[in-house]
Amino acid sequence: MILYEERRDGYRYSRWKELGFILIGFCLGWIGVFICWGIAHRKRQMECSAEGIFLGIIGWATGVVLWYILTRTGACSPASSILSLVVCGWLSVFLGSYGVVLAVPGTIIGIAQPSGWGTFFLVVAILFIILGDMWVYGMRYKQTPEEKARVMPGDDWIKPGEKHLRYDSAITIDAPADKVWKYVKQSGQTKAGWYSFDWLERIFTFKIHNHYDIHPEWQNLKVGDFQWFHQAPLTIGEWVTEVSDVAPYGWAAHSDTATDLGYKNRGPNEEAALKLWFRRFCWTWNWQIVPIYGNACRLIWRCDCTFERYHRLNKYFVVFILGTASIVMGRRYMDVMQRLAEGRWAYNRKKKG
Repeated sequence: MILYEERRDGYRYSRWKELGFILIGFCLGWIGVFICWGIAHRKRQMECSAEGIFLGIIGWATGVVLWYILTRTGACSPASSILSLVVCGWLSVFLGSYGVVLAVPGTIIGIAQPSGWGTFFLVVAILFIILGDMWVYGMRYKQTPEEKARVMPGDDWIKPGEKHLRYDSAITIDAPADKVWKYVKQSGQTKAGWYSFDWLERIFTFKIHNHYDIHPEWQNLKVGDFQWFHQAPLTIGEWVTEVSDVAPYGWAAHSDTATDLGYKNRGPNEEAALKLWFRRFCWTWNWQIVPIYGNACRLIWRCDCTFERYHRLNKYFVVFILGTASIVMGRRYMDVMQRLAEGRWAYNRKKKG
């Protein structure tokens, strides 16, 4: 396989750059997080900006955890207030040793540390580390600018000017596109699963069991099929609107409560659009497997989402609750698909057949 190339595979931070963002957040706190955003934003890609921000947050949160442990164990005195630790990171600890603080050392608004507010910020920091790690993991595979500009089947479902969120990803696979398509085509809760953490999906009541072999009976994907994520009666899934069995291979699908009357009148197998509490909730998920050179291909997908009312609270719910799960499971799908198609996936033979 040709080594990773930015122009072909999309921009990716090196491990040294990731460490640099973390150190900036660790040393400079939330000031450092904004510096990370400024540096990452120069790439002019939302994923790059978000990844830089989350790496900086991980660094800041790690500093808070370290400060708490050292203070609790008596290895060092606070030498800093929580307020200055949040704003300036570990720079505040260094300055605090010389008496330069934003508040009384060891307190915030008169509350003693590290109990009280200190413990609260410890919990917050740990949650930020978990959330940041999940987003950094999920945003590993980025599309190239050319792929982002690519028109894909299903793009016209959400109209121009309609506010929406987008998650996209792509990975280079050293295997023929038609081979990858056979695995992708049989994705689904009622078929081969979604090639992700199926044990985690089952914990959240998704009855999914991955199968890592090509099944002829699952190779008949067609327009009008309902792709299941969760079984009835909860019913999460999407309707297939386009299928291409020639290169570039792929499908387009959507779930839209504005047009899919299934959420009021369920289909014969309890198919329904996912509505939640929104006046309208719509997403599209469009896939393509594109041959690029020799026997290699690019697996590309694009997921757009729009909803009413489009305000901050709803947006944060979609991004951080639905979105976090999507990018983590999507990254795993990409990893498994690459290794499976390339013949590098070692799996439990009980899942064969």
